[in-house]
Amino acid sequence: MSRLAPMLATIGSDVPQSGDWVFEPKFDGIRILAFADDGHVVLMSRNGLSKTRQFPEVAEAVQGLLKRVKRPFVIDGEIVSLKRGSPARFQDLQSRMHVTDQRVIDGHRKDAPVAMMTFDILLDGKKSLVGEPWRTRRKHLDALFPSPGRSGALRLTDFSENGAKMLREARRRGWEGVIAKRADADYRPGKRSRDWLKLKIERRQEFVIGGWTEPRKSREHFGALLLGYYDDDGALVYAGHTGTGFTRQSLADLSRRLRRIERKQSPFSTTPRTNEKAHWVRPSVIAEIKFNEWTADGRLRQPVFIGLRDDKSAREVVAEPESLVGREHGRVRARSRKRVAASVVRKRRRTTVARRRTTPRATDSLVRTLDELENSDAEGGELDLPSATLEVSNLAKVFFPATKTTKGDLMRYYAHVSPYILPAMSDRPLVMKRFPNGVKGKAFYQQRAPEHVPDGVRVESVSDKGMTTQDKIIGGDLATLLYVVQLGAISIDPWHSRVGSIKYADYAIIDLDPGPRASFSHVVEVALAVKESLDELGLHAVPKTSGASGLHIVLPLPEHVPNDAARMVAEVVARRVAERHPDIATVERSVGERPRGAIYVDFLQNIRGKTVAGVYSARAENTPTVSTPLHWTELEKDLDPTEFTIENVPARLRKVGDLWAKGMKKPNALGKLGRA
Repeated sequence: MSRLAPMLATIGSDVPQSGDWVFEPKFDGIRILAFADDGHVVLMSRNGLSKTRQFPEVAEAVQGLLKRVKRPFVIDGEIVSLKRGSPARFQDLQSRMHVTDQRVIDGHRKDAPVAMMTFDILLDGKKSLVGEPWRTRRKHLDALFPSPGRSGALRLTDFSENGAKMLREARRRGWEGVIAKRADADYRPGKRSRDWLKLKIERRQEFVIGGWTEPRKSREHFGALLLGYYDDDGALVYAGHTGTGFTRQSLADLSRRLRRIERKQSPFSTTPRTNEKAHWVRPSVIAEIKFNEWTADGRLRQPVFIGLRDDKSAREVVAEPESLVGREHGRVRARSRKRVAASVVRKRRRTTVARRRTTPRATDSLVRTLDELENSDAEGGELDLPSATLEVSNLAKVFFPATKTTKGDLMRYYAHVSPYILPAMSDRPLVMKRFPNGVKGKAFYQQRAPEHVPDGVRVESVSDKGMTTQDKIIGGDLATLLYVVQLGAISIDPWHSRVGSIKYADYAIIDLDPGPRASFSHVVEVALAVKESLDELGLHAVPKTSGASGLHIVLPLPEHVPNDAARMVAEVVARRVAERHPDIATVERSVGERPRGAIYVDFLQNIRGKTVAGVYSARAENTPTVSTPLHWTELEKDLDPTEFTIENVPARLRKVGDLWAKGMKKPNALGKLGRA
């Protein structure tokens, strides 16, 4: 149970006005899960570090509660510094966060007291409460605490059902903000959710320290910290520098820590210019920074150092969207800053959506949100999706110049076809060919998942005999689908096997690839020859356009067919066709050795890890064509594969249905093939 991670909140831009919500103070401290069982107590930070030794009075208070209730429990809260008995700010906690000397810790119990402000419970006795709604969990938490539970080193947090009132209280008391929680929502360990919203009333967030500058004049140790955050491509983006907010002691302590991780090269994606000589460090130390606003060129205005944090990974540090801090007279001031969600559009109504299926209503809502984001003055925004909150940006960027099709158009297409494409990609590793500047720009393949992906985007370690283990993005849900498009991928290219059974293929593919002098009518002719051979062998398949100049013939396979066997199935059919129609079909790999104008009947796309464009995938062609399944009767000589585009495929799906799902439903019996 001690491996649990706390549920995380998403930045909110408005106080929820509808639905069943409750509101709690947003405390300015260290997030802690307290585990109490069999006489033992552990205080665990959100990134799995034990803080039991640093805060013995909290551990003792939890121990006392365990003795009183005589049953195990896991509670969630925030350890905060106390001033005159009330929660204080994060900087007041700095003297205690990283101390390991027991004598110093004992001294701090008197001169820098702390308390754990408890607001949730995950386990009560033998009953797990993570699947229960907040109101049920709160009843268990109230019953656990002695009345009134508002003093000492372990305290019960107040809550209100009046968000406006709680915000007024936050401003009056100088809190960082308010947390809004859905009262009917369960607890999602380790997940960031829109069921919990951070309503911040001041601009503060974490930044990664990428270096420091030499001090000027009488300043000791260093002049300023060089700060950054990670963008959605995993690059450390420079955000500015700060030289204020330090005490003499914090300058000395931080200087010693940074010099231990100094390196020669800048960790930033673009090396910043500095007034004084810069020293670079491994980007692993996180600073809490308060600032006035973002400038137009993406820099912090008047940043002030608050303290260091060790309760999260540096890779988690991203540019946060605005919350309530920019609000004037009930409206949010206009903002524009590249790669930061400046004018965030959020859907406040929760929609119940299955993990791998989306309802028409949810799809329509998502499409409207993408429209609003692209047509706004903002550089990006957030999408509320079933499994994640996903940040998107640059939706107005033109990906297909010939048709002026934008990145937003592509995302809207994938939203429309998600009920069909998600089941086809479910549990399959994805290979990305990224076009960050559109089809006319430079492209590159990416096999491995980025080091930092948003919560809710599925990444799994994929391995098998004879292959290098790699982390892969795994298809099957809407957040993952749109995330790869956000990265600049145009087509969705899945493996033929699933992550739980990498050695087995679900289908065999025959790829009909025309040479430079072959017309598409010749491709159709060869496809019909393939159909003839399939009929003779008692096999069936789904034809689909490749989205480019060819066709894919896809044979559904029974369970536990190895990849090599899938290749052999395709090879038997391919060689049969090539032998019967040598004038128009060939299995010769060398382009120079193929007959003039012949169609290459490729069976080698079935090797493990090979991919072709997935069904319903857009393609990086001159126009946004789509790999589209067909009826066999549609394979006529005048068929034009460029007619299937992101503009008309959603309407075609509504008209003819999901030909892929229908055709792949019944696997082939391969017994007759062995006798061929």
